[in-house]
Amino acid sequence: MINLVKKSLLISCSILLCGCITTNQSIERKNYFPWENETGYTQVVKNNNTLYISGITSEKVSFENQVDDIYTNIKKILSDYNVGTDAIVKEVIFTTDIEKLKSSIPIRKAHFDGKYPSASWVEVKRLWSESHFLEVEIVVVLP
Repeated sequence: MINLVKKSLLISCSILLCGCITTNQSIERKNYFPWENETGYTQVVKNNNTLYISGITSEKVSFENQVDDIYTNIKKILSDYNVGTDAIVKEVIFTTDIEKLKSSIPIRKAHFDGKYPSASWVEVKRLWSESHFLEVEIVVVLP
């Protein structure tokens, strides 16, 4: 009787564990810029219905133009997945000047339809290039 209970328990646990394993999970990677492979990163990684978008920067001259350019590029990437900025659930902004970022809030907000992501804004000493004033990294959930 005890052996039968042990076998039943073992079979039940095996079935339960097999049900927890997902084999459908596929990770897709998409590059947008030639330097990504040279540097060793991917701009967009898609795992199931989640996009992880690496930090996006801009070569525009002014802080305000960089903000606008970065969100314009984010929207272009999102359009490849048929979503808008309302699909962004997490945003991290690294900036070399938090006060300029605060004053650029209206420019950033203009790229959203009133549905803002959770966000962290962090002032840093320097970004990849000295000409970069900010870098925006996002997580997107696809429908």
